[in-house]
Amino acid sequence: MDSKISNGKIGETKAVSFLKTLNHIILETNFRNYQGEIDIISINGEKLFFSEVKTWKTDFSPLETFTHKKISKMRNLADFFFQKNPKYYNRYFVSFCLIEVKEENVNFYTDLF
Repeated sequence: MDSKISNGKIGETKAVSFLKTLNHIILETNFRNYQGEIDIISINGEKLFFSEVKTWKTDFSPLETFTHKKISKMRNLADFFFQKNPKYYNRYFVSFCLIEVKEENVNFYTDLF
């Protein structure tokens, strides 16, 4: 397995564990269609979270990866999720998020756009 993919999977596993410590209910991991993928979809309270996971080893900020193109893809994928899962539509507030995994540290950025 490619080391970049392996690091990404390790980061996603850590992110799921982290969200569970915050009492998130994990609905989907690696939710995808032809447009791309959302790493984790979870619920906590009245919010439904669409989270991108980035595993980093540098000081570069993963927040900079949220280009207009990435934001558009995530919104389209969220719409697709609601089409496939209408019971969640208009039932929760939506939060688009980034989970940054750096070694043992996990940073959770919510409500990015």
